[in-house]
Amino acid sequence: MVEEGDTVMAELMGRVPQQDGSVQRLSTAEVFVMRDGLICERRAWVIPLHEDDFR
Repeated sequence: MVEEGDTVMAELMGRVPQQDGSVQRLSTAEVFVMRDGLICERRAWVIPLHEDDFR
């Protein structure tokens, strides 16, 4: 997790089981912009990973 001023970012790595029995690896991130102690903006994304190791 990284914070600068009113912006906070969290980066996560995950694995999701698929219906065919395989496992999809993912890199996800969320960015929150705070104003007066409340979240006023949120951005999130998920990137499928296809390489052997996490970066």
